[in-house]
Amino acid sequence: MLTVSEKEHLDAYGFLLLENLIPLDTTSELRDRSLALAEAEQETGQSHRYLANDSAQRVWNLIDKGEIFEDAIQHPKMLAAMAYLLGSDCTLSSFTVNVLYPGAPDAGLHIDYPLSALPTPRPSFPMVANSVWFLDDFTVENGATSCVPGSHRRLEALPQSGVAYADKVQVCGPRGSVLIVNGAIWHGSSENRTNEPRVGLLGFFCRSILKPQQAHLKLVSDAVISRATPTLKRLIGLDSQPNMNA
Repeated sequence: MLTVSEKEHLDAYGFLLLENLIPLDTTSELRDRSLALAEAEQETGQSHRYLANDSAQRVWNLIDKGEIFEDAIQHPKMLAAMAYLLGSDCTLSSFTVNVLYPGAPDAGLHIDYPLSALPTPRPSFPMVANSVWFLDDFTVENGATSCVPGSHRRLEALPQSGVAYADKVQVCGPRGSVLIVNGAIWHGSSENRTNEPRVGLLGFFCRSILKPQQAHLKLVSDAVISRATPTLKRLIGLDSQPNMNA
């Protein structure tokens, strides 16, 4: 479902913005649900906060936190991009809420794990990829994701902390868009200089031969598995478990 030009852009630059992919009413519902989950975890004292002054927050295991998330992660255009990068049997590594609160600093550039732990030269083909769901307009002011175009081809190098890369760009777009990011691209969130939280989702995928970030089959409820579509069952790992041959 990707066009030739979309595939070429993804190959050349390492990222692709799919503008206005999610209907605005669904985007609003996802945002409201995401902020409610974040607030609930803060109230229990078990929230995952990070960056300076705890100015960013993750909410994990979204597959088990509402059918709206189960449906979202199966979006056909987004999955087509993941299949193009990672193969048609790719699996979900994690699906999380990502909130940048006002004052969140620039997080710097990175490549995604496990690529960052591999010896060099790293593989020239994609191993992991992320989908960044814009539940707000992503702007220069509120911390839109930064990328260095073409850096997925720098198989020997890693981005250096504190270095200002002249070719870095911020990928801005309207809410309801989804940014596809090859995990080898140098990327990261930017500073939120506004007075409002910038809310997104991160649907992180990997090749089926890799260990995902989260053990979905141990985390999700039996109810989720029982109603899961064949696509969702594949994404949470039912098709890629180790065999039990004695």
